[in-house]
Amino acid sequence: MAFSSLVRKGTRTVPLLLAPVGIGVAVVVGMADAGPTTPAGPAAPRNPFLAEVATQIGLPARAWTASGTHTARGYTTEAAETISVEGMKADCDNINLNKKLAADFRSDVFGPGVKGFFYKCRRVSPDTNKYWFTISSADHAQIGKLCDPHTRYPVVHDEQHDTYWIDEPFTCTRRADPS
Repeated sequence: MAFSSLVRKGTRTVPLLLAPVGIGVAVVVGMADAGPTTPAGPAAPRNPFLAEVATQIGLPARAWTASGTHTARGYTTEAAETISVEGMKADCDNINLNKKLAADFRSDVFGPGVKGFFYKCRRVSPDTNKYWFTISSADHAQIGKLCDPHTRYPVVHDEQHDTYWIDEPFTCTRRADPS
């Protein structure tokens, strides 16, 4: 089914993954009528791989989505005094090579259910990484909080890179609602 026929039938596409093989793909999400914060169950794309990803991360059939960029700084300790050069480089390398799909992104800030996809990272200064993201939630308020420049993010530890991160506000350049 062509993208244009999906649009005519009221179906939305949400970017996901397959970066390790360099292929851009989309999960097709149905546009059934449901309450604004009620997930209508996982999306059911036709592609078996994407259907499995959607099921495993609990991708809601109806979701608000925001895309854009944000910056973060990585530190060697929770006190956030010394930049973790190795951790920041490793995180960028990992995202650029493998992409990053977070099934419950920053639940300490937003609560449960925020799905994050990070697909590009660039070091923009010696102490700052810039990330490109697409984030979705069945709860409109969570996307509003994500895009609010006044939202503050506590230090969070990344075990994979043994780095303590401070996320800076997210700059949402595009938003889409489920209708």
